[in-house]
Formats: sequence, C-alpha cells, structure tokens
Amino acid sequence: MAKTKKHIKVKIRIPHLIIDGRAADPKLLDELAPGLRELDARVRVLGKGAKSIPHAFSAEEALEEASIWVILGDELPSEFPMLVERGVVPVMLRGVHPDAENYNASAETGNAFLFPKANHWHIYGTIVRALENFTFSYDWESLKNQGKDLLDV
Repeated sequence: MAKTKKHIKVKIRIPHLIIDGRAADPKLLDELAPGLRELDARVRVLGKGAKSIPHAFSAEEALEEASIWVILGDELPSEFPMLVERGVVPVMLRGVHPDAENYNASAETGNAFLFPKANHWHIYGTIVRALENFTFSYDWESLKNQGKDLLDV
C-alpha cells in the first residue's frame, strides 16, 4: 500500500515593527539602522532619518500593520490611544506615560517595554526583548490586553 503525504499547516507570525521617529533626533534613527536591518521583523519608519529602512507612508498605514510601536521621542504620539486600543504594544522611554509598567515576562506583569535612556543601545536592547516576547503568543495576547490600561492618558 502506498503512503500518502500529509500536508503540514504552519502558521507564521511576523512582527511588524513601527519606529516612530517623528519627535526624535534623526541621528538616533541612523544609529539604530544597522541593528534594525538585522532583526527578524518587518521594520518601517515614521519620520526622518534612516534612509536605508523602509518608511511608512502615513501613521494610518502604520496603525493598520503594527504589532510593536517604538516611540523614540519623549512625548506620546497623537495616535497613542488608537495604538493601544488596537492591541499594538508600545516600546518607549521610561516616564513618557505615567501608567506604563515595564513588562516582566516571568511574572507576566506590565503593559509596555520601557528603555531607561534614549540612546541606540538601550532602545535596541528593548526592541529585541519585545521581539523575543512576541514569539510567545499566549503571553503576547495578555500583554496586548494589559496595554489597554494605558488608554487613560
């Protein structure tokens, strides 16, 4: 009797990373660019700088595809309420949002990923941590729901 092959269905989740540099120094984006090009994610930039990384056409387009939104400036973007309402996980400087709590994977607490200083090393490390957590779908869903606590700005 001949064996039949079974097709295996694989569901691949690719993180879509939006780097919001509209309120940041364009030099910071240029410093981040080499590392961003190496990430296993679809990376798009809002703002000036980092010519070597694809740019999003608009914030609305970015909102449609984002899994993670990196805020490089020290102010929340005007789209922030829509962002967390849609389950996009923010990465931002500690202190930009008063209710933002850094995600702790072992305790499964927190609602964002926070970097302590606005330099490319801290930002890149925090992005990598967010991407590592993205691979755990149950934890990621929990994090997205906890992010809704950030709606009251």
